[in-house]
Amino acid sequence: MNRRSVTIAAVILAFSVLWVLSGALFGKDDPPPAVAPKVAAAATPSVQVRRQSAEPMQAALAIPGRTEAQRKVSLRAEVAGPVEAILAERGAVVRAGQPVLRIVAKARRERLEEATARLEQRRIEFEAAKTLQAKGFQSQIRLAETKALLEAAEAEQRQAALDVTHLEVKAPIDGVLETRDAEVGSFMEVNGVVGTIVDLDPIRIVANATERDVTRLSAGMKGSARLLDGTELQGTIIYVSASAEPNTRTFRIELEVPNPGNRIRDGLTASVNLPVAQTLAHRVSPGILTLADNGTVGVKLVAADGTARFAPVQLLGNAPDGSMWLGGLPDIVTLVTVGQDFITHGQKVTAVTEPAQ
Repeated sequence: MNRRSVTIAAVILAFSVLWVLSGALFGKDDPPPAVAPKVAAAATPSVQVRRQSAEPMQAALAIPGRTEAQRKVSLRAEVAGPVEAILAERGAVVRAGQPVLRIVAKARRERLEEATARLEQRRIEFEAAKTLQAKGFQSQIRLAETKALLEAAEAEQRQAALDVTHLEVKAPIDGVLETRDAEVGSFMEVNGVVGTIVDLDPIRIVANATERDVTRLSAGMKGSARLLDGTELQGTIIYVSASAEPNTRTFRIELEVPNPGNRIRDGLTASVNLPVAQTLAHRVSPGILTLADNGTVGVKLVAADGTARFAPVQLLGNAPDGSMWLGGLPDIVTLVTVGQDFITHGQKVTAVTEPAQ
């Protein structure tokens, strides 16, 4: 290789080295730092709301109670003797004065006939003595004697007639023959129990009010009751006890309810509802109720500044259409009806009015 070629190669090598070294020592400007992507702000949640006003609600007391017959009367024999015939069976509806059984007459009818004849004789004797005394042929003493005999005969005849009348034991009131303790052939003593008659129309619903509630109740107030089978009854308070029962410190309340046909029986369980006052409340679907962290029942509202608010409520009762009455809220509220479970107290929300129904 000639000298010139070596020189050219050396120049090219030196130039290459200088070019490489210039890049290492005086490198290009650093690239601009990467810009962090912007994070989008969290979207404000939307909830469906309804603006509503409180409505008048009839506040009422709900008290457990039971049905009770208006009267229960023991049917008793007034004369002694064996039972001759049964004239009404258990469970039969009887009217006042209707015979229930008959006692054997024995010699009672004959004694009545004898007493009636003797009475007529004493009356004739008295009239004769009175005529003779008026004419001066009879003394005043004799007249008094015949009068006394006449009065004794009258008493004897009345008793004999009563004995015959009482051979038939009759119902003293309208009602149902609930029990019958006598059968044909059994011997009845005077005042012996024949059975029990229960008067079911009207029937009474009996309940016990607390010391706090009894002051709001009085006779004449209207009320209602519901039986376990769903039967609804309407009636009137006829009695409020003036003194508490010693064991429970509660006061007896009686609601009288018509019972045609005796369809409501004695001793049924009932829930008594007694309206006591009118108040303002909000009627809402149970589905909008929610719970606070501590278990308090309430609803979610939207305040004027657009934030969600939890409001505790009082459960006042159920409306006939299945909705609930709530107390403890302002008279006018913006109520969250959809989405209440996905927002928290104090959170900003977008309120969308629910569609008209």
